[in-house]
Amino acid sequence: MEQKLYDSLVHLKSVIESDDNVLELERLSKEMDENDEVKKLSYQKDIALMNYEDALKHFPKDSKEVNEAQKSLHQAKLALDEHPLVHHYLEVYSKVREMYDKMNLELFHPFQ
Repeated sequence: MEQKLYDSLVHLKSVIESDDNVLELERLSKEMDENDEVKKLSYQKDIALMNYEDALKHFPKDSKEVNEAQKSLHQAKLALDEHPLVHHYLEVYSKVREMYDKMNLELFHPFQ
């Protein structure tokens, strides 16, 4: 029984690793890691997030400073998400996530 389960899991792993969307997601991830424009946009988003968190520490949540920092964060995140490479990555990520959700439901739902 244990060997059969092990063999089934190895097969499942192989099927997942060879899935076109999983392979595309890995390729896009590497491409984003090497893309200077994406790095810059990601850095700008990180800075905007830190500024927003700092504003929350020092000002009331409904203050002008927090609202401006939140707006800047939103704009930085939107600019990153709208980059064609990141946009494509997020589309493929959604497909992979859906596949994992279906597997999770199929494999573990009977135990809930």
